[in-house]
Amino acid sequence: MAQLLPFVPVPALLGFILLALVPLRLPRALVTGIGVVSAVLPALVMLPVLVSCVGGDACQAGTVINILSINVSAFTAEIAMALDPVSVVGGITVAFISAMVLIYAGAYMSEEPVADLRRFFAYMNLFLAGMLAVVLAADAVLLFLGWETIGLCSFLLIAFYTKKPKSLAAGTKALVTTRIADSLLLGGLMLLFLATGTTRFDGMLAKVGSIDSWQLTAIAALIATGALGKSAQVPFHTWLPSAMAGPTPVSALLHSATMVAAGVILLVRLSPLIAASPDVAAVVALLGLGTALLTATAALIQRDIKKLLAFSTMSQIGFMVLAVGMGSPAAALAHFAIHAVFKSLLFLSAGILSHGAHGSTAIEALRGSRRRMPLPFWSFAVGAASLAGLPVITAGWYSKEAVLAAVWSSGLWGVPLWALGVIAAVLTAAYSFRVVLVAASDGPEKAPAPWDGFAVWVPLATLATLAILSGFTVNALIGFAGGLPEHLPLLAVLLGAAAPLAGLALAFQFERDPRRLRRLAARLRHRKIFRADSLYYLIFVRNFRRTTKRLSGPIDGNNGAVQMPEPPLVLDVVRLVSGDPIGRALVTAAIRIANTIVARFNPDRIDLAWMSFARSFGGAWARARLIQTGRLREQSLGLALGFVGLLLFAWGTSWR
Repeated sequence: MAQLLPFVPVPALLGFILLALVPLRLPRALVTGIGVVSAVLPALVMLPVLVSCVGGDACQAGTVINILSINVSAFTAEIAMALDPVSVVGGITVAFISAMVLIYAGAYMSEEPVADLRRFFAYMNLFLAGMLAVVLAADAVLLFLGWETIGLCSFLLIAFYTKKPKSLAAGTKALVTTRIADSLLLGGLMLLFLATGTTRFDGMLAKVGSIDSWQLTAIAALIATGALGKSAQVPFHTWLPSAMAGPTPVSALLHSATMVAAGVILLVRLSPLIAASPDVAAVVALLGLGTALLTATAALIQRDIKKLLAFSTMSQIGFMVLAVGMGSPAAALAHFAIHAVFKSLLFLSAGILSHGAHGSTAIEALRGSRRRMPLPFWSFAVGAASLAGLPVITAGWYSKEAVLAAVWSSGLWGVPLWALGVIAAVLTAAYSFRVVLVAASDGPEKAPAPWDGFAVWVPLATLATLAILSGFTVNALIGFAGGLPEHLPLLAVLLGAAAPLAGLALAFQFERDPRRLRRLAARLRHRKIFRADSLYYLIFVRNFRRTTKRLSGPIDGNNGAVQMPEPPLVLDVVRLVSGDPIGRALVTAAIRIANTIVARFNPDRIDLAWMSFARSFGGAWARARLIQTGRLREQSLGLALGFVGLLLFAWGTSWR
């Protein structure tokens, strides 16, 4: 079944090509059908791969399927996919969650114009194909191609509503912030390639022990920073709350199993590299725990449900990063799979509840949702309970406890870090149940969502069921990933079980007396740590602008345009010496000499020949410029054809 791996991303990629590059008008039903079917097929292709791994040893051995080899001098770069626990768990999670989200999106986006609908499904399918390349990659080349693809698609999807300046600003912010981290990741991967001589991850990790310690630390730090940037961890955490400007299905997919989770997949994949550098591992663990605490506190004071869920995503990703830093990538992978289920459920349910509140995403606008829209309310409540880690009956309890148990058992610092993790769990339960209590309270009658039916309830019912029952697979997932489930002492288990209950009690207090929450929010919003965007602007952006203004010349106060100095024309010289008769006479004589002697040689035949040659080039470029229409479809087609040409060239050079 390993031979099926290269075909997993193909349906999504074909869906993108059909929707984005084929210059034919397609009816609404066909656009939706292509978009949804292209997202469902990868899950169906991935299913037999998963079945073949259950009870077998093929996945544990780490089979590699080579797709393409590129020989460059003494080096060979390979594009390959791996059949191992990371690719199987990551692949089935990404494919399944994407199928559920795209089925839901077929109803959610039904009122969009056909052109926008086609663009939406094209981007989503390319997004899915890129993420599948990331999780299935066995080499750095394919991983980075998929990595950059999801980065581009995140910008296109966050800025989907192009007529809204807020959406464009949010997409640009996400693109620029993650590009900074991506450049560091690329540097780390290149250094790792130079140190090991291979692009294959198995070859890289096998030679980690032979790399100098200082070089290993630098490589691990660069790669970890790139992963933390993609996963919106501190200090790259500011872009994700703004990313809520896109449609709800985009948020559901981006936050659960794709873009933000890509950093965790990379850290799990290269966990031996991180573990080989204890200093980097310690920093990774502290940043993960710090992000979990900081963003859980920020989520507690949010007034917008989508931003609350965004901060929640960063907090839960922080738990996964903490597990990797503490030496338990298997627990991180298990929490990744469970988190993808309940986080996508929360976003999809919140989308329906918000539509029932006339499109408002304010938490206060959700009052009355329990009576107005009972089924999405209860599906949201199930997702919130799993996010909070309600003991025994929710999947989130088992995966969170697996992470905390791994932290407890990690060594000397395990117990204090575990205690901080429990505090983060209390805050998680508080903000999760606060939304449920608000939605369960009485409120005005408002219009229900304008869409309903199979495409909505099947994803919600499926995800809600898994948010409860999939917890029993956590130990199996940890064992499948090569880890051993850790066991906590009874007292730690009881304290961990009490954390979500304490958070529920805190949520009751905030709902009973909202003034407490408002006072807390007023105090926290003035803390510097919660004003990262403002500090970033003051420290970096403002000083950068000042520097560029000084280097480029004085600024006109009226319109902000740069005043370039005027050229040293002869008339200016004459004007400067107008009060000096001797100077005026010398300048006049110089002008006459220039007009009578120099002008005869300017332009000469050589100059005329060069001018004619330049004009011919200008005409050629003017004609060539006509192919640059600015249309995304035609540029994407050219990019695809060029990429195919490079692949054919590489394939031809790989013949022996």
